[in-house]
Amino acid sequence: MTKLFTNKVWDSDFFKRTILTIDLDSLGNKVESWPKNSLITVKVDANKYQSLEHINKYDFSFVEGELVFKKAVPVNLNSTSLTDFDSYLATESSLDELKLIVSDLYVNSRFREPWFTLLERDRFYQKWIENAVLAKFDDCCLVLKEENTISGFVTVRIRCSEATIGLIGVATPFQGKGVGKKLLELVQNYSTAKKAKIIKVATQTSNISAANLYGKNGFTITDISYWFYKQV
Repeated sequence: MTKLFTNKVWDSDFFKRTILTIDLDSLGNKVESWPKNSLITVKVDANKYQSLEHINKYDFSFVEGELVFKKAVPVNLNSTSLTDFDSYLATESSLDELKLIVSDLYVNSRFREPWFTLLERDRFYQKWIENAVLAKFDDCCLVLKEENTISGFVTVRIRCSEATIGLIGVATPFQGKGVGKKLLELVQNYSTAKKAKIIKVATQTSNISAANLYGKNGFTITDISYWFYKQV
């Protein structure tokens, strides 16, 4: 039988607590004991009704839904070089400004109270954007600026022919001014230069503005899932 609980090593180390995931295929069996002093997190596909029933039986709490959007990269007849994006690449000198922008930006995050503090949530996204700038997880962080001030940013990771948007955000003073659309256009052009065929991005079901942005820019929903937590 598959091991029921698996330690999420990076999460546990980062948040300084035991964070586990659970094998959904084994959850239908009786759980004899739950690991004490742990947070058990699980993401369930919306179509897996039996797994959802098991989750409810074991008193997991619903946290947030997740929508995955995809878009085929349009064929661009204009030649685009990666050097064209040098001016958009965030560097270490931008980190302080980027970390300030992400503070209180992701209010729909699944890293929410009462399971995570607001400080922990912001620290998580600050670390994510730092890793993107340093190319430690995502490949890069692209930024848009107005008068030398960052108006928006997007992190991108490309594997084989698929580009994945990690974080995308617009600084508060520039929201509602079309910056999100420009960021998606930037990612599309970057993906073309990197020979990617598909762009993928995930957002929370409660983030209606983000879902509308993707829908208006040619993305379609391909997956729906739900996050559940159980604090033991």
